[in-house]
Amino acid sequence: MHVLFVEDHRESADAFAALATSLGHKVEVAYDGASAARLTDLQVFDVVFFDLSLPDADGRDLCKKVRERGASRHACIFAVTGMSDLSDDELAPFDGYLVKPLTVDALETALRSAQE
Repeated sequence: MHVLFVEDHRESADAFAALATSLGHKVEVAYDGASAARLTDLQVFDVVFFDLSLPDADGRDLCKKVRERGASRHACIFAVTGMSDLSDDELAPFDGYLVKPLTVDALETALRSAQE
């Protein structure tokens, strides 16, 4: 699968990418919302993991934009957040969510569910 991680914490993003690569996926990383928007407009990603709190964008808004247009509008999109008190409405645009700190098991489970 072609996977995009959108995360402003570079070490975390790179660690997620390395793990997904080791599982056999083609992986790219965006460290900000503007880069993520460009990538999802131009490339087809099977799975996108959006950090909700980016310095230049809200992951929920980005998810809605990806769903409306662009090459990755049919991607399976997961929210990745440290917030535990989000409502169903706030998570509605996503296919699922993962809570930070992200574990290897949680990432593997999300990638498997995206393939189904």
